[in-house]
Amino acid sequence: MNRYIFFLILFLRLYIATAVNYHIQPNGSDSNDGLSFSKAFKTIQIATNKAKAGDSIFVYDGFYKGFDHFYKASGTALNPIVYLAKGNQVIINQSCGRGFDGINVEGVDYIELIGFKVKNISDPVGNGEDGIRAVLANHVTIRNCEVDSCYRGIFTGYTDDFLAENNLCKRSYGEHGIYVSNNSDRVVIRYNQCYGNKAAGIQLNPDLSSGTPGISVDVKIYNNICYDNRIGLNLQGIYHSEVYNNLLYNNGANGGGNGMTFFLGDAATGCNNVKVYNNTVIVPSGSQWAVLAIDSDSLFFYNNIFLSYSQKGSLDIESSCTNIRSDYNLLTDKMTINQGSSYINFAQWRSLGYDLNSSAVSDISSVFENSSNNDFHLNFNSIAKDKGTTLVSDLVKDDLEFLKRPQGKAYDIGCYEVVQFADTKNEKISKEKIKWSIEGGIIHFHVDEKDAELLLYDMRGALVNVGTSAPIDLLRGHVILYVLYDKNGMSSGKLLIDF
Repeated sequence: MNRYIFFLILFLRLYIATAVNYHIQPNGSDSNDGLSFSKAFKTIQIATNKAKAGDSIFVYDGFYKGFDHFYKASGTALNPIVYLAKGNQVIINQSCGRGFDGINVEGVDYIELIGFKVKNISDPVGNGEDGIRAVLANHVTIRNCEVDSCYRGIFTGYTDDFLAENNLCKRSYGEHGIYVSNNSDRVVIRYNQCYGNKAAGIQLNPDLSSGTPGISVDVKIYNNICYDNRIGLNLQGIYHSEVYNNLLYNNGANGGGNGMTFFLGDAATGCNNVKVYNNTVIVPSGSQWAVLAIDSDSLFFYNNIFLSYSQKGSLDIESSCTNIRSDYNLLTDKMTINQGSSYINFAQWRSLGYDLNSSAVSDISSVFENSSNNDFHLNFNSIAKDKGTTLVSDLVKDDLEFLKRPQGKAYDIGCYEVVQFADTKNEKISKEKIKWSIEGGIIHFHVDEKDAELLLYDMRGALVNVGTSAPIDLLRGHVILYVLYDKNGMSSGKLLIDF
C-alpha cells in the first residue's frame, strides 16, 4: 500500500475514533460532561458550543429551548455534525435566542438535523422568523422534522446541496412551509408534507437583488404532498430542474392561489428547462389555475393531472413563455394565455400544438377513487390508466407510494399508478438490511444489531411505530419509510408491506 494512503487511512481512523457523542435530556445539568445519558446536558446549546466535525448530539424526549449553530464548527462530507432526536417527542418550543428562530444554522457546512419537532415559536416583532433556519450553510440536511405554527416552517438562504426529506411543515402563520431562497443550487425536496400554510407549501425563490446569478440550478422536487396552502408549489427562476410525483390539492381555496406556479418574481429570469412529470394537481373553486406559468422557457409537462373546480380552468400558460412542451395530460376544458383576459377551450388549445395526446375531463370525481374525501388514487377504470408516455422513464421510475412504473401496458397519468394484476409484486427495498416475520398477528423486524432502534413513518411523514415489532394490521398493504439507528450509524429506506 502506498505509505501516504496508509497514513491517511490511519489518520481518518484516529479522527473518527475521537468523535464525541453528546447527550441532552430534560433532567440533565449543564455542569455535566454530556458524554452519557446519566451525565447529560440540560440544554442543547451547550453541546452546540462544543461540537466538532464527526460529533453527534443526541436529544431525548422533552421540551427544549432552541439552539443556535452560528459560525461555529462545521462538519465534513465524511464526518457531518449530526443533531438527532432520540425519541418522537423532542420538542423545541422556545426560540434559540438569536431573533425568534427555533433552530438556527448559519455560516457552517455539513450539518444534519433529524427528528425534531419545532412548535409554536412566536414572532412578536414581525421579523419573519422561522421554525428551522439555515443560511450561508451548504450541505445541510433536515430530515424527519416537524414544524408547526411558526412564522415560516423551514427556511434557507444561500444553501447549496440542501436536502429536505420526510418533514412535516404545517400551519405557518406568516409565509411558507418550506422556503429555499437566495441562489441555492442542487436542492432536493422530497417526501415532505406541507399543509395549512398561509402562503406556499413549498417555495423556491432565488433573487437577483441578493447577488448574481439570481437563479437556482438543479432543483429536484418530488414525492411531496401539499394541500390547504395558498399555493402548492411556488417556483421562481429554477433552471435544469425536475418536479415530479407530487400531489397538490385544495390549494388557493381562500386566497386565489394556484396549484403550481413557474415565474420570474425576484429571480434573474423565469424558470428554464424544467421537467414537470406525473404530478396530480387539483385546485378548488376559490382558487385560480392548476398551473400558472409566466416568463419561462422550455417547460416540459408530461403525464400530469391538471384539473380545476375553479371558474378559471386548469392552465394559464402565458404568451411570455417559450418552447412549452405539453402532452399526455388530463386537463379541465378551459385555458388562458393572458391571465384570464380571455379564455380558450381544449380544442383551441390543441390547435396551438399542445396536448395532442391529452384528454379533457368533465367529471373530476370519475378519475379518482374518492376525490370528495381527498383520495386521489386512480380508480381502476380511470381515464388516466395506461395513457401516459415513456418520455418520462429516464426520471420517473415509481409513483408517489414507490410502486414500480408502469404497472400495466403503459405509464399511468398522475402521481399514482394503478395495480392492475393480482400477481404483480413490487420489489422489496432494503430486504438485505431489514427482514421480517409474522407471529400471532405481530410483524417482527429483524436487524443485525441487538440494540438497534427502528422508526417507521408513513408517506405523510407521520411516525407510526417505534421498535422492531408492530401489529400487522397497522402496516399491512402500506409503503413505509424506515430510519434505522445501529452501531454503523443511521440508515434509511422504504419497505412495502405486501403480505
